[in-house]
Amino acid sequence: MLKIILLILYIATILAVIFWERKNPTEAMLWVLVMVCIPYAGMLLYLIFGSTTAIKLTSVFRRKRLSRRLPAAEKPRDLLTGQKFSEEDLQVMQFNANYNNSPVTCYDDHQVFITGEAHYRALFQDIKEAKENIYVLFYTIHHDVMGEALVKALTEKAKEGVTVLVMCDFIANLSTPRKMFRPLVEAGGKVVRVKPYLTHYRSHRKIVTIDHKIGYIGGMNIGKQYANLAEKKNPWRDTQIRLTGACTATLDAYFMTDFLCAVRRRDWEDMVKHMESIEMPQQRISPNLCQFVVGGVDNDREAVKMNYLSMIRSAKKKIRIQSPYFIPDASVLDALKTAAASGVKIDLMIPGIKASFFLDPVTTYYAGQIMEFGARVYKYHGYIHAKTMTIDDEICCIGSVNMDMRSLMVDDEICGIFYANDLVQEYIEIFENDIQNCDPYFYDQFLKRGQKEKIAECVFLPFAPLM
Repeated sequence: MLKIILLILYIATILAVIFWERKNPTEAMLWVLVMVCIPYAGMLLYLIFGSTTAIKLTSVFRRKRLSRRLPAAEKPRDLLTGQKFSEEDLQVMQFNANYNNSPVTCYDDHQVFITGEAHYRALFQDIKEAKENIYVLFYTIHHDVMGEALVKALTEKAKEGVTVLVMCDFIANLSTPRKMFRPLVEAGGKVVRVKPYLTHYRSHRKIVTIDHKIGYIGGMNIGKQYANLAEKKNPWRDTQIRLTGACTATLDAYFMTDFLCAVRRRDWEDMVKHMESIEMPQQRISPNLCQFVVGGVDNDREAVKMNYLSMIRSAKKKIRIQSPYFIPDASVLDALKTAAASGVKIDLMIPGIKASFFLDPVTTYYAGQIMEFGARVYKYHGYIHAKTMTIDDEICCIGSVNMDMRSLMVDDEICGIFYANDLVQEYIEIFENDIQNCDPYFYDQFLKRGQKEKIAECVFLPFAPLM
């Protein structure tokens, strides 16, 4: 009987790869080949590392349920009226509005943080001053001095009657005990671990909103390494942005959608009532325009990757990229090659400190692919964890998205696309200052890399989609 059940499951899994998952043909054939060659072990590997069925079904049912209970969001007013924008701005804006359903919104003010110390000072001060609500979503909330400090700050606000909702990824926080959050839960806060199943499709977003007035996104999680308090990977260079104004309504909406799709059934009614009571700030005509793009495997749009392709293809002069890893898929790599070969200058900044023994050789290999066409690569004196891209002098992207296949196509991510020239220029200056703390990595050095590195590339490149 057990053999029959396993056989049915095995056949169903192969059929799901072909007909339900809608993977690209190469990936689908690879998984079918793996399952044919090592039948039941291959099926187990697929269910852990390849299947999106559970995620898609969960998303379909939860979001359908959500749409029945909540009124449709009002469309923001036309913020482009009477304003002049570059061709690059309009091209990317229109793409994200049409393809990714990302509304154009605005912010009143911004602050860019490039150190964990500065970010945490501002965040903890905003938490201390919160009056109504605090929404927190991080990939990891480490069980260390920073994680405990965050929980303590949130617990104090929950005791004051502030609504405190916290989300973090399930797998990434296995080493963070539930007891660390116990004081917050006992004070009335709610803590949810997202995607509580064994799969490599994770929730990698970082969103904090406070009182529907202040929002944070970027590359930083909660942990001592982000504040340069860890022994390894120092100095740690990252980027987080703090925003005020109407754009927080969009961040609130993304957070609440995730929360309502993850919350337990018994908490559903309370969360719906809370969301219905929220009064969002009004949009207004502003030159400080932005969009937020969220991606994940709960739909087939590959929203984040397509946004990046739109940005790269809009470039006319220069592309600047910061990422701890550089493992793009074929379409993004080809777009960067095309841009470089067409005369667009590309600067790529990656860590000087190795990310890991398997990520580093793959990153070096892909960097070499664009260096062949004139792109310049810089290795930071430390560990750069920032996830940013600027296009010409017109667009700046800051978010949780690494330049790798997982972030571009697999994990739940968020990135902010900013069109205000003052913010773009500010970040270009930050990037140029960062170059002063880098060593250039030349194409000749890549060509002369050792045999050991080349062997490591051959070993790890087939696993690039999982990195």
